[in-house]
Amino acid sequence: MRRGTPLLLLLIILLAAAAGYVVWPNNPGIHFLGINNALTFHEGLDLQGGVSVQLEPTGYDPKISSSDLQESVSTAEGQIAQRVSGGLGVNDSTIRLQTVNNKPGLLVELPGLNSGDQQAAINSLTNSGKLEFWSTGPNPVQLNSAFDPTQYATYNNNNSTTAPFSGSDLDPSKVYVGTDDTGRPQINFAMKSDSTAKFCTFTQTDLSQYLAVTLDRKVIESAVIQSAICGAGQISGQFTQADAQSIVTLLKYGALPVAFKVASQQTVGATLGADSVQKSLLAAIIGLGIVILFMLIYYRLPGVLADLALLLYSAFTLAIFKLIGVTLSLAGIAGFILSVGMAVDANVLIFERVKEELRAGRLLSSAIDIGWKRAWPSIRDSNASTMLTCCVLYFFGSNFGATLIVGFATTLFLGVAISLFTAVIVTRTFLNLLVPTGIINHPWWFGLPRGSIASASAIRSRRTSTAVEGNAVRGESRV
Repeated sequence: MRRGTPLLLLLIILLAAAAGYVVWPNNPGIHFLGINNALTFHEGLDLQGGVSVQLEPTGYDPKISSSDLQESVSTAEGQIAQRVSGGLGVNDSTIRLQTVNNKPGLLVELPGLNSGDQQAAINSLTNSGKLEFWSTGPNPVQLNSAFDPTQYATYNNNNSTTAPFSGSDLDPSKVYVGTDDTGRPQINFAMKSDSTAKFCTFTQTDLSQYLAVTLDRKVIESAVIQSAICGAGQISGQFTQADAQSIVTLLKYGALPVAFKVASQQTVGATLGADSVQKSLLAAIIGLGIVILFMLIYYRLPGVLADLALLLYSAFTLAIFKLIGVTLSLAGIAGFILSVGMAVDANVLIFERVKEELRAGRLLSSAIDIGWKRAWPSIRDSNASTMLTCCVLYFFGSNFGATLIVGFATTLFLGVAISLFTAVIVTRTFLNLLVPTGIINHPWWFGLPRGSIASASAIRSRRTSTAVEGNAVRGESRV
């Protein structure tokens, strides 16, 4: 047995057990060491429907460089992702950079958002979310009106048009939706530790004066400061529960570095019903079964080992999909099924090379080693070219809105990468395990005619006879 084979076998068993747990339906998930993963498959728009929105940056300084705008949009991408997962509760969303109207923009796909106030959800993505606190002196300000800082500069920071306090001074962990004494929704907040004393002094100085709270320079509250706010505060305006929750979402995850407008929007229905999904899964099972049957009939015992490796490959791939949260679409499922063929292709190359070495009269152990080494360049180059193609497809799909291509490229890339592991490590380990047993020394197990697989004794006798003949020839030459 080759050195290291038992350790590789142990690794394969451990990985198989872990993959089995992850893939098993209705498992409890992973919840320890700060990791919380429900281990569920994430379905794309075409499987469950939802909303697809293209966001275009707007309101930025026209003199800004393209690189700075690109950086701002990239920063906004992460913040919008937090708003979606934390505020909207859409865990299967897709948010990626995309060129929109010749400018860097964002594509946001929200699977499952088929009901409720979709427009409010979209507004929570496009609003910059810049909260500001202003003193307006003895002057109340009309709610929902546009706020002009120049009119109240005398009451703020020594004739400044900059707000004394903003959303960046809030403690995100203490911003939440509550209710007032009448049951109407209100926004509870508290300042960060370094801003609490300053806000306390500010409100104490402006007692009996009006405090206006604006969101993106739109007034959401204008009320008299009745007492100094040295701890928690409340914002109670004319908004619904949904409005309050939307505002809280904006505040918890910070203001965007650039505002966005909706360049295009569409509500996507599930193009695949439950019946179509079941038929797609049935087709995948039938295809996998045919491949397994072919390998079993044509390659016999090595085919059995390849089929076992193929089943492990399927388990490993599906486990990776669950662990990293790959969003599955119809194209993504197609990429996974196609990668099954890539996994078998590597085994075919290895087995054919091994059979060639056996026909040449090598021992099985050396035939496996040499056959694998000669098959590896072809396996490496073919899989590398496929993975490079996946990268190109992903790039163009991400930048030109072809999300179906992105899903296909992602699943195919992961599948090919995992297939390399199963073909090169798993199948080879299984073959090496069987060599010492002698169970596969019979040519029939490889689909070869009788006498094709050489034994160690036959090779020794062949070498002995060759050496004797050589000595005889040399002896005759001396005569």
